[in-house]
Parts: sequence; structure tokens; C-alpha cells
Amino acid sequence: MAVYAIGDVHGCLPELKALLKAVRFHPGRDRLWFVGDIFNRGPDSLGTIRFVRDLGERAVTLLGNHEVRALGGLSGRPDRGFARQMAFFNDAPDLPELYAWLRTLPLIHHDPELGASMVHAGFYPGWSREQAQARADDLQRIFRDDARIGSFFATFPTTFPESEPNQDDESARLHFALAVLTRLRICHPDGRVVWSIPGESGGTAFRLAADSPYRPWYRLLDWPEDDTTRIIYGHWAVAGLTQYGRFSGLDSGCVYGGRLTAMRLDHPDHPITQVACPGYVSPE
Repeated sequence: MAVYAIGDVHGCLPELKALLKAVRFHPGRDRLWFVGDIFNRGPDSLGTIRFVRDLGERAVTLLGNHEVRALGGLSGRPDRGFARQMAFFNDAPDLPELYAWLRTLPLIHHDPELGASMVHAGFYPGWSREQAQARADDLQRIFRDDARIGSFFATFPTTFPESEPNQDDESARLHFALAVLTRLRICHPDGRVVWSIPGESGGTAFRLAADSPYRPWYRLLDWPEDDTTRIIYGHWAVAGLTQYGRFSGLDSGCVYGGRLTAMRLDHPDHPITQVACPGYVSPE
């Protein structure tokens, strides 16, 4: 059995199928890990959602920031981004089934046998592994609760603090946790989150210069030295395929004309396979 982690697909279904052909994916024996953001911006979002969903237990799919935006819109709390980018949901006759499936997706996946964990964006440097998982579990319980999901997104803020809110404010703490797990890229050297770079065009894309005062989140993560778990993440398209110690960023900008990337997790060398993408949109 082979296990492949795949970067942000963004609705690029032809490229996903080409990538699976390139790695000789066998649905009867192999498994796939999708790092999130499987739809939006590319040419076939609905086709991609259905294709990945229909893989069933052969695939693990995380919630990315685009899945989270869809959950908010489909739970009755659409923001401007949902209305502008996700009109394709309006044409889906199987919308109830797609929405139900999205609500089951986790925010973190860990496989101790493979020695690998996956998150869409990153981990807050102030968390232990156990604290990160606890917050992800709390959020998943909310998303599966008909009575709580709407109110959670109704109060979802447009800006977030640099540090985790007080434990007494559960709503603010979980809003912050969701933002971190699905949007984080960089931090101040002391671990405070940087959500945008003031005065910089595209300040949330984070093209870090060599002399930047900020740091990628993974360089600040203070987990035990004997923890050798490989961390797989996506979300940072402008950084491209990134390998830093045990951290592997697999968003190589497929939808923007980059590549779609797969990493084999069950092989000691973790080989990389990529396919080219023509580019369907320009980076925002």
C-alpha cells in the first residue's frame, strides 16, 4: 500500500487525475491525504468535490480555508467571498449531500504508524500537539452540531488577535483556533501571529524577504526534540514546494500555473511527484 499526501487542488480536477496517473494510484490498495482547499478558483470545483468524496475511506481530506468559507455560507452565514467565488454550489442538485460531507472533515490528521501529521495551514507556536488536537476536536464537534454551526459562523470575526484569547472566552478561542489551523503562515519571532503585512501589496500572501522580521510558523514550533513526526501542510502557494527539516509544504500553486504536488509518505525517502498546471487564475 502506498500513501500519498497531495497539495491544494483548488478545483483542478484534470491535473489531479493526471497526478494520480503519474503515481500509479491504485484505489484498491493505495490511500490519499488531501491537505485541504480541494475546490474553488479552478475549472471544476463540483467535479473535484465529488471525485474526492467518492474515494470514501481511501482518502483523508482536511478542511482548508476554502472549505471553511463554504461551511459558513452553506450554514446560512455567507460572506462576500462565498457569494463571489462559490456560486457553483447553487447549481448542485446534490448540495445537501455535499454540505453533509464537508461537515465531517477534520482539521488535523495524524497517523502514528506513518509518523506523519497533516494540517491545512499550520500550528500556533503556543500550542502543544495535544492542545492543537483538542481545539481541532472541539471545532469538529461544532461543525457536526446542527444547533451550533450557524451561531458559530454568525459570530465569526473578520480580524483575529495575534495571540490566543483567554481560555474563559471559548467562542473567541475557537474562532482563533480555526483561523490558525486554516490560515496561518507567519509569526513574530516571539510566536505572535502575523495575519497581514501592513503596507505590502498582497499582504496576506507573505513573500518573505531574507531580511524579513517575521518567521514561518514552523520555525517557531517548540515541540519536543524527540518528536520526529513529519508535518504536512498546504495553504502557502507563493512559497511553493517547501522542505524544512520534518516540515513539508505541498501547496505549489497549481491553480496559478504552478504544479500539483504529491509526496509519498510510506517511503523512507518521501519522494515527490508533480504535474504542471496551465494556470486558471492569477494570484490575488
